Formats: sequence, structure tokens, C-alpha cells
Amino acid sequence: MTNMSSDAPHQTWSVAEAKARFSEVVLRARAGEPQRVSRYGKDEVVVVSIDDWNAMSVRHSAMAAKPRGSLLELFEPLRGSGLVLERAAGGARTPPFGDDD
Repeated sequence: MTNMSSDAPHQTWSVAEAKARFSEVVLRARAGEPQRVSRYGKDEVVVVSIDDWNAMSVRHSAMAAKPRGSLLELFEPLRGSGLVLERAAGGARTPPFGDDD
């Protein structure tokens, strides 16, 4: 299952191959080439260098730390688009729970 092509963007190894040649897997990952490990023909994990991992973690943390924003900010791009929203006929619904006084 090993893809030995040097111009391939990722190296794919079976679990058994990755175990047997772990040093090579690590060296290629450190060289900036993510190494895929598959089990039963399905990709399971990717081995990447610590530098790549840290860069991905920083991006992920920055995105997660971003405030979500308000509903108004969510719909702001629609302002001036010409989209017309109308209320449904019949007014407010009575919720299907609560006290029936």
C-alpha cells in the first residue's frame, strides 16, 4: 500500500509498514511531508511535524477564540440585497407545553 512516488503530496503507509519503518515515517513528516497511515485500506491517522502541528493548532485556536457575533451581524450581509422577508400569517403560535389554565 506504500505510495513510493517522490512527487506524491502524501505518503500512505499501512499500519504494519508504518510500524516497521517508523523512523522513515518520522523523517518524512519532519521534512514537511504529511504521512498517512491506513488500516484495512482506509486512512486512519496522519503523522505531521511538530512545526506543522503547532501552526495548525495556532490557526485553530485563533478561530475558536473569535467571538461568535450577534444574530444581527450574521444577517448584515443581506442588508441592501433586496431580499424581502414577511411574517407568516396567523400570528404567534401557542407552545405545545406549559400550564393550561
